[in-house]
Formats: sequence, C-alpha cells, structure tokens
Amino acid sequence: MNKARDWDQLERWDRSYYLHSTQAAAEHVYTAVESMDGNYFTLADGTRMLDFQSQLISDSMGHRHPAIHAELTRAMERYGHVQFGMAHEYRARAAKLIIEDVIGANSWAGRVRVFSSGTDAVECATNMARLYTGRSVILTQAHSFHGMVMGSTMMRGYRNNLTPDADRNTVRDVPGFPPHGYIPIPPPEPEDHAANGTLPSIVATEQIIQAIGPENIAGVITEPMLGGGGTFPHSAYMPALVGLARKYGFLWIDDEVITGFGRLGEWFGYQCWPGLTPDILAGGKGVNSCALPVGVVIASKQIADLFEKARWWSGSTWDGHPLVCATIVGNLEYMLANNIIQQVRQRGAYLKERLDALKPKHPSIGRISGRGLFQVIDLVNDKGTPIVPEDRFSAFTGDLGAHPNVIVYQETAKRGVYLGGFTPNTLKLGPPFTVTQDDIDLAVDALDAALDVVEAKYHKGAAKPH
Repeated sequence: MNKARDWDQLERWDRSYYLHSTQAAAEHVYTAVESMDGNYFTLADGTRMLDFQSQLISDSMGHRHPAIHAELTRAMERYGHVQFGMAHEYRARAAKLIIEDVIGANSWAGRVRVFSSGTDAVECATNMARLYTGRSVILTQAHSFHGMVMGSTMMRGYRNNLTPDADRNTVRDVPGFPPHGYIPIPPPEPEDHAANGTLPSIVATEQIIQAIGPENIAGVITEPMLGGGGTFPHSAYMPALVGLARKYGFLWIDDEVITGFGRLGEWFGYQCWPGLTPDILAGGKGVNSCALPVGVVIASKQIADLFEKARWWSGSTWDGHPLVCATIVGNLEYMLANNIIQQVRQRGAYLKERLDALKPKHPSIGRISGRGLFQVIDLVNDKGTPIVPEDRFSAFTGDLGAHPNVIVYQETAKRGVYLGGFTPNTLKLGPPFTVTQDDIDLAVDALDAALDVVEAKYHKGAAKPH
C-alpha cells in the first residue's frame, strides 16, 4: 500500500462528492488506481493488473506510451489552449497525418475535425448528415453504441446550423431539430450465421426504409464491429447495408470510435470490406490512444467541400485543442514508423489461436469472433443457449453479479488480469497493441480458470473449478 496517499480518505471524498455512473451507491465498488504503465496498471493496494481490455477498448498503445507523452511534453512548452477560431502547428500536423498518411491523399477522405470525445464526433457526424441531405431520420443498428447524449443545445444561432455558400442571407437548421429521429434497424447477423440468400436483417432493414420513406432518411450509422454488443457481422452484411444506402440515396456514417486506427488489424474497420468507403466517419479513442479526451470526424471530399465553403456554426471550446492534437501526432507518427498495424495482426492471430484452443475444453464457449486485437467470446449454458436469456437486449436489471461476464471479471482479477465484458454473456478481449505473447498467455490462462467457475454454475456435471 502506498503510504504517501491516504486512500481511505480519498475513498470517503470520492463516495461523498463524486457523481458516479452505472453502479448504484449501495453497490458501488471503489477500485482505486495508483499508477499506469505500459500494458499494466497498479491498484492502490499494490496489486498489478494486466489491462486486457485497454480500459474501454480505448488505450490502444498502452498506458503513458513514451512517444505520445514526449510529443505532449514538447507541446506543453509552447501551448495551453488555443480556441478553434485560431490555428496552431499540431492541428495542421494531425490533420495531414490522418488524411494524407493514414487514409491516403487520393482516397475518399476530404477533411477532418478534432473533438474532445467520440460522442461529440458522433453527434457532429449525424448533424452533418442531416444538414447535407436536408432530412432528419438516422437509422441505427440494434445493440450498437454511439455515445450518451441526446443533443447539446436548443438555442437558434448556436445549435449547429449552416449558412450555405450559395446564399449568405439564409440559415439552415439541422432537420428535425428538435427532436431528432433515430429509428433502429435489426442488428447484423454474426459471422458464423448460415446464410441462405439475402440476410434476414437486410430484408427487414429494406422494409423499414420503404415504410419510413427514403426521402426522410439522412443516413445510417453503423459500427464495423459492434463495440458494446461485441458482434462482428456476417461477411455479406456490410456490403448489403451500404448497398441499401446507395440504392435509396442516403449517407453511410461509419462509427469507428472503437475500431478506428488499428483495432481490427486495419487502419479502419471499413477496410475489412474492400471497396467500401464511408461518407462520414466518426473516430476517437485509438487516434491518440486515449492519452487525452479525443474524437474526430472525417468527411468525404464532396461533403467536406460543402461545409468548408459554408458558415458552419458549430464547435466547442476544446475543438482542435493543441495538446490533444499533439497526442494524435505522437501516436500516429509512432504507429506509422513502426508498422503497428502489422503488429496488431500478428498479436491478434496469436490471441485467436490461444482462444480457439480453449473451445474444445470449455462447453460454455458458444462463439469466438472478431478481428485483430478485438476478439469476443459468447458464453452459453449446457443447452447451448445464452446463459442470460435477454443476452444483448439486457436492460442490466436484477442481480448483475450472476452475469457470466461479471463472474469472469472477478475470477480473472484474482489472477492479475483485467478482463470482462459489457453485455451479460459476452467477453471482450481488446488488449493494447503493445501486448506481448507472454501477456496473452497470462490472460488466456486466467480466462481458462474463470470459465471453469462459469461452468460449475451453469453447466450440469461440469468439473469443479481448480
């Protein structure tokens, strides 16, 4: 225990004054972190934990990466905050790196804007789609996750409206504002779905489009791999869904806050489907390894041109913050110079190999899927069905401690590994890109033991955990 800090006092202050999320006060578990370094973090009691979830599938280059922090240190010698109406070195360098070096100067991407969170980026992307098309409806996949806000302001003149280049005497509000229209479409089928013709989700989605009227739809927002629900879609799903967007004339908004900048073994998840390019991309997390709060929006050349020529009344105090942009520069320059994408592929292949070897041993493993360093395990009972019947439709009510993902989290933590999931039956394995084979072995061995505990509870006749 660190004697320099009174963690008991800090816990009292935290419990008394901080407004917490997800856990009710009576069930709040105080987990104090003393320090973070590389692929590990150390708790207040001295316990060292392998971070096999990169916190929230976010800290992709590990914690306090020297290249990122070195650039941040250099930036702090010159900059504090620069409001978004002014320019600075790091904004230009970050934009050039993303558009020219990562995506490619001759590719689809036109311009990028830097925000302070992935939620901000998604909010901006959906507003851009509405303004560009003049329509209000956004289609969103069931089980997807895009942030936790419902719109930031209702004041005319300060609510993301647009004065077009063609007529400086007019103003265009975001269509449907207020309120916004978000309409769910079915989730994608998993990649092991036995397809026979057009996927059922695509058939149902087209019926929804026809019922709404495509003339009312601004865009569809998708995740290449669902971050919250943890589903990697069937190979036919994304081309078919984007095909509907092209057929009916609305935009494809690609939410890559979790998958973007290397997580799936490509710079972006959409590249898992050659030939597909989004109209608008929302990113975050991996663009600077979450060294500071960050989000980005990347618009196609055509869309970016319209907004760049217009008076676009949008933005927040932190947009393009020099210190945030410096961490983007440090992160991307290091990734490019050291071929980190190839490293993700290699480490991801080894992780998948180790997980596949567990499946014959553990009847609780129903499915293993994913790409790169984002692998997901779906857990089942002795009948082969989800242990918690609501599965990805769970409202997180009742005794959460009985959920298999919570059991795995508790059991792996006993073995020095931070590993769990979000929805009840789903485990999400998303270690940093800097993970080693020894780290992977430690995590999979801990998971092996944790699954014994799950099976002792939910599988009749299963061997008792060792």
